[in-house]
Amino acid sequence: MLRRHYTTTNLTTVYILLNPFQYAIALTGAVLLASHAPVCHSVDLDLELAAGYAWDDNVGLDELERATGESDELTTLEAQGSALFTYQDRVSLRLSAGLVDDSYQTFSQVDRRTESLGVNLEGQLGKATLGINWFDVSAELDDEQFLTYERLSPYLAGFISKQWFLRGEYVYGEKEIARRPARQADSHSVSMDSYYFVQGLKRYAVIGYTFRVDNARANRYDYESHALKLRYVHRETLGRFPLELELEGKYEDRQYKAPDPMIGVEREDIRWRFSAEARLSLTQHLSWALMIKNSDYDSNLPTASYSDLVIGSEIRLSF
Repeated sequence: MLRRHYTTTNLTTVYILLNPFQYAIALTGAVLLASHAPVCHSVDLDLELAAGYAWDDNVGLDELERATGESDELTTLEAQGSALFTYQDRVSLRLSAGLVDDSYQTFSQVDRRTESLGVNLEGQLGKATLGINWFDVSAELDDEQFLTYERLSPYLAGFISKQWFLRGEYVYGEKEIARRPARQADSHSVSMDSYYFVQGLKRYAVIGYTFRVDNARANRYDYESHALKLRYVHRETLGRFPLELELEGKYEDRQYKAPDPMIGVEREDIRWRFSAEARLSLTQHLSWALMIKNSDYDSNLPTASYSDLVIGSEIRLSF
């Protein structure tokens, strides 16, 4: 890991922050697009600003597998920006940056500020799309460094019929948690997502499978997992306002490789997650959403068994 701290206000810093391999990916795309600037198909800039309020019934930190058992109110401010460069509809380069600030009313020690940067380069290979993505996240808790996560993921996607779309991905990731060196880990995962378009983008379903291996500094945190997800998206109009409904469920089975000193045997975790969101577009740029998220973690390690329910709302501006 070459660096951990930077701001999201200057996207040009992406290039000097990447390691040589990642730098080559971004630079290749940039040079290709810049050298063909006169015939560049399009340059699209996007900006999203959001403010949200939620009630969290069990404040905790999933990264440390700890929960307080207490509820609290949460406010969130978010800014996300991206620039998409496209050449002849066949090669594209996307640069993105984000900032999310979560503040609790009582549990200020878990106030979180998260910065992210991303680079995605993809091109058409016959009827398929071939791409590679780099993503980096840096999070602070109560103004102190907490988490860094970096991932690199090549992917291949394409339609196999008019309604079926497949996307396969390999992900290599590295994670560090401040003052928790035993949890430092690298991970390898392989995913396959299958999209079925019932009515184009108005109604579609996604089913996905992921196999993941985490290798931590401390053997007790090494694990293999199998995960399934199911998502359904439905778009309609409510009067004259566009309405989007999204339902998602995830199931994960984790099998740890070494005995945990607290229980003397290997951990076995089953994790369920469910989320639902209804988003109403009030204008071309303004939307309002209601969301609910529920997590239910079951483990033979007592401290890792807990549930968490979050109910909230947000207002979002999109440009």
